[in-house]
Amino acid sequence: MRKDVSKNDCSKLSVISLKSLFPIFISPCVFASSDESDSSGVLKLLRALSDLMVNAVDPIFGFLAMPDASPGVGLVIILAGAGCLARILFLKSRDLNMLIQMGRLFPNSEREFADRYPDFEDEMLKFPVMSRAWFEFCETLVLPNENSQSKIFKNTVRPHVFFNVDRLDIGVNAEKSWPKLFVGLGLFVTLFSLSFALSEVSSVRFINDGAEQILIPQLMGAISVTLYPVMSSVLIYLILTVAIRHSEKSITLRLNQLNDKIERGVRFITQEDLSQQSLVLMKKQLEAIQSLNRTLTFVIDANK
Repeated sequence: MRKDVSKNDCSKLSVISLKSLFPIFISPCVFASSDESDSSGVLKLLRALSDLMVNAVDPIFGFLAMPDASPGVGLVIILAGAGCLARILFLKSRDLNMLIQMGRLFPNSEREFADRYPDFEDEMLKFPVMSRAWFEFCETLVLPNENSQSKIFKNTVRPHVFFNVDRLDIGVNAEKSWPKLFVGLGLFVTLFSLSFALSEVSSVRFINDGAEQILIPQLMGAISVTLYPVMSSVLIYLILTVAIRHSEKSITLRLNQLNDKIERGVRFITQEDLSQQSLVLMKKQLEAIQSLNRTLTFVIDANK
């Protein structure tokens, strides 16, 4: 004669079976050789740790035993992902707006750059994130000679060495780990839910054969419900990954445009050019010294 098994009885049996399995998972080797070991204190410690883990996991299983727990967790993951997406879009909009405003400050010719250079320092103070990179770039500029007719500034280091995402506090580098965190959270909740659902199968064989036929459809439905968190986390992973990649590409493109505009205002010279100019100057000084030496020698010989 088959007995009817209520859902509460199955839940109780599943929790009991889980409690009995945790010590085996934690210390299988120790319990297998407990008769041969004399360290009873170690066994007591491991049993205490097993009971502690069971007590810590029981509330999680109790929460996941609720009918709408897994869909609720999936909804929370989607809402959290929407908040992270809003944060990424905000950072992208803020950084792009700052780069656009900064790009408008620089002219498109070398002479206009030289004329407006004294005003750049005050303008750069409006952008605290970029001001440090600008002042470091100014240290590499070769100022025009006051006696020279050409007032063109020369730079010895390319602007992109200073104006890039790695040196500036802009971009979404700190948010790159968010998609992986969502996937990990979804897998964590899903695996816990699956372990709870599969524990019901282990409790069925201790009752009768009729209960197994009743619980198998319920088990299949429970397993399908446990997939909500991982599906939500994968969806958020894809959305955040696309948003982060697009933000990085847009910010990098604007930075490259800014660097190109700065380079149009200055004339780049390499270290080799500076060395060659120094060599030419030293040759002229040597020729002047030799000419002066010959003149002094001629004067001395003439006075003798």
